Amino acid sequence: NRVGGLCVGLETRNRVLGRVASLTAHLVIGRTAAQGAGGLHQANGHSGHVPVVVELFTSEGCSSCPPADALLAKLEAEQAVVGAEVIALEEHVDYWNGGGWFDPFSSDAATLRQREYATVLGNENPYTPQMVVDGREQFVGSRAGQARSVIEQSARQTKI
Repeated sequence: NRVGGLCVGLETRNRVLGRVASLTAHLVIGRTAAQGAGGLHQANGHSGHVPVVVELFTSEGCSSCPPADALLAKLEAEQAVVGAEVIALEEHVDYWNGGGWFDPFSSDAATLRQREYATVLGNENPYTPQMVVDGREQFVGSRAGQARSVIEQSARQTKI
C-alpha cells in the first residue's frame, strides 16, 4: 500500500488517510478564517481565491474513472476555476475489489466516507466516479463543465 509515495501497512495507511481528512478540514477552516480576517492573499497564495475541497471517489477497477481522474488532476494543476483554489482529494473505494482485481490504493475508510456522503446528500447509491465539492454537491466526476460550475459556485458561498 502506498500513501504519498511511501509503502505502508493497511492499518497505518487508513490511519494516515483519516488524519489527512481531518487536516484538510482544519486547513479549509483555517484558510477561511484567515480570509474573513482580511488575510486572503496570505492564507492561500492566490489573491482573491477561496479554497474549495474537491473529492473524487474512484477506483482502478472502474472503467469509467480514468476521465474523472484526469479531470481532477487538471483542476488541481491548472487552478483555472474563477475565484477558487482547488484542493483535490482522490479517494479510492474498495467495493470494486474482487474477482481477481484489487486496487492497491483502495480503502474501506474512503468507501465509508462515500457512504456517509450518500446519506447526507440524499444519494443512497454510491458510485464511481463520483465528485463531491465542499461536501455539499455531488455529481458524475467526469463532467468537466458541471465540475467547474459547481466549484465556482462553491467559491462564492460563505464557509463556516
